[in-house]
Amino acid sequence: MLTRPHPLKKGDRVAVTAPSSPASEEAVRRAETSIRFLGLKPVIMNSCTLCRGYLSGPDQVRADDINRAFSDPSIRGIFCIRGGYGSARLLPLLDFSLIRKNPKIFVGFSDVTALHLAFNQICGLITFHGPMPGAGYDSLDPFSMENLKKHLFSGSTRELAVNPPGQDLQSLYPGKASGMIVGGNLSVILGTLGSPYEVDTRGRILFIEDVGERPYRLDRALTALSLAGKFRDCAGVLLGTFTQCEEPPVNGGFDRARTAESSLSLSDIFNETILPWRKPVISNFRAGHIDPQITVPLGAQTVLDASGLKILFQI
Repeated sequence: MLTRPHPLKKGDRVAVTAPSSPASEEAVRRAETSIRFLGLKPVIMNSCTLCRGYLSGPDQVRADDINRAFSDPSIRGIFCIRGGYGSARLLPLLDFSLIRKNPKIFVGFSDVTALHLAFNQICGLITFHGPMPGAGYDSLDPFSMENLKKHLFSGSTRELAVNPPGQDLQSLYPGKASGMIVGGNLSVILGTLGSPYEVDTRGRILFIEDVGERPYRLDRALTALSLAGKFRDCAGVLLGTFTQCEEPPVNGGFDRARTAESSLSLSDIFNETILPWRKPVISNFRAGHIDPQITVPLGAQTVLDASGLKILFQI
């Protein structure tokens, strides 16, 4: 059983850090407003104001921000301001022993997946795959806001995860499974294969989502997970949203080898890369690069019932 960090309380100081791509001045202002909107006090870390190409400052600075946020007893939670690219570069620079000894609320998604994997698997810490403050919590839809707040401010719970109204879960392969939920962004998970930080799916529920990837690239990523034994070893699969992951329609000089009319569909790809392993699979779980979205407590014990279309988080 992983450690569930102490819930936040109104007035708590929380760090806002940028482990991936640079944040604009406007995003930093929105992040400060977002944290205050939750009744918390923002501590803007150095990385939020830096830029080094496509990274929010040098690797050591970004890693130091995370290490300091976990070590500072006055800081009760850590929010990633945005995703992008770069969090995996920090993994060799993080003090996992320190982080393990100082469990705190940790929030983010997308590229932040690399940190979720490490904190879940190396530090034994439950973390939260959910909306980031740089996008503006004060303009977040009520469903996403209430889902996020429930995880931030509540203690141990048993939560039946429910999609937003009008969005039905779908069963791709029947059955029931239970285990710790791990994963996040598919492209980031792919990038950790073969490293000490790669996802461990043994007896676990694998959650994956992605954005802006063409079907053949998703096929490549899912095939790599299959070849690496990740679907063989997992207990079940939870497919989040795959936003803007369709090929465009035929258009004049566009390469017909990569158009909607000649591509495999996402359904085809899931059927051919995941379903042969005969594990329970639920799709259209509304988490990832989508609004409204569900906050996922990564590392929590989870029951996935693909026959009854139910998902239960036990935190």
